[in-house]
Amino acid sequence: MFDLILKNITQRKLRAGLTVFGIALGILAVIVMGGMSEHFNMTFDKSISLTADKIRVFPEIGFGGGDLNNSKAREVKRVTGVADAYGILQAALDPESLGFFGGDVVIGVQPEKQLSLLKDTKVTDGRFLAVGDGYRAVLGSSVAREFNLKAGDGLQIKSKRVQRASSITHTRNFTVVGIMEYTGSFFDNGVIIPLDVAQKFYDRGDTVSFILAVPDPDTDAEDLSKRIELNVEKIKTFSPEQLRKQIEQSLVIFTLITISAAVLAAIIGGLSVVNTMLMSVSERTKEFGLMKAMGAETKDILFMTMGEAALMGILGGICGIIGGGALVYYLNDYLASRGTVLFSVTPRLLAIAIVFSTLLGVLSGLYPAYRAAKMSPMEALRYE
Repeated sequence: MFDLILKNITQRKLRAGLTVFGIALGILAVIVMGGMSEHFNMTFDKSISLTADKIRVFPEIGFGGGDLNNSKAREVKRVTGVADAYGILQAALDPESLGFFGGDVVIGVQPEKQLSLLKDTKVTDGRFLAVGDGYRAVLGSSVAREFNLKAGDGLQIKSKRVQRASSITHTRNFTVVGIMEYTGSFFDNGVIIPLDVAQKFYDRGDTVSFILAVPDPDTDAEDLSKRIELNVEKIKTFSPEQLRKQIEQSLVIFTLITISAAVLAAIIGGLSVVNTMLMSVSERTKEFGLMKAMGAETKDILFMTMGEAALMGILGGICGIIGGGALVYYLNDYLASRGTVLFSVTPRLLAIAIVFSTLLGVLSGLYPAYRAAKMSPMEALRYE
């Protein structure tokens, strides 16, 4: 039966090729859009895992900061169950060229708190910040690759300040003292500088963007998060679990948008299978009648017709995966030179793509197969 299915497809090479191409384009969209969704999921998971033991403290008015300062961090640290608390200042590396996905970010942190912030992350070149460092910086792997920097080089950082209804851009060269290993997290796009230097450079006084609170061992982070809110005024806390849930909700929306666009493209490719199979059934009406007259059962006709559709779906899926994988590789290679990566092709995504393309072929072949199978031998043989 498989030989017959293969023969029927190869007899109409151009039509079958165009059909496979249509499905391949749809699966290519699934790989590219799904790859973007997979990458964001992996990045968020890794980023959260690096700070999974910490509670985030934000100003009550919002996430932007402004009314959190070093003294507020000391208040948080005095709450029973808090082992440590320290402020983080966050700003765009280049405020004049913010990308759609945020771009590189400057992270101001007290040098003695780096190991707590970055957990087990190591440097591949140079060292971490030391107490007393001035205009020094430790770079994430993506930033170092983007600007082709190594320990000892200089990196220009910009800050934008508003003065008398106009903005003034200040620039300053920071000496790179270390390059961090690749982590697969947001820290890869980070530039870490001393907190006091960041506050001075960005004219932020003693304010910070948010505070990280480290619970004592054996202390429940959820309970401690609520206790911090009760004991410290004008703040909002997010426990690791709360933050994970909020990010997952955002990622679900993003995933639905990206996958929906890809599925729509794939369904359009499936319509080409329906069209091809309907034309094939119409052209082979007498053939089906002759097969039935010679003893072929309805299930044989059904299996053969759906087999052709499924095979074209599988071939389209394989071609789409190869094309999508190649496109993602070159896009990542191009984006890597600019300090970012947006796509991750995972085994799960590949499995989804091939199963989806096969199901698309089978479902698209259902109606044509039904039409072929229900023909009576006499009517089919008289068909002109």
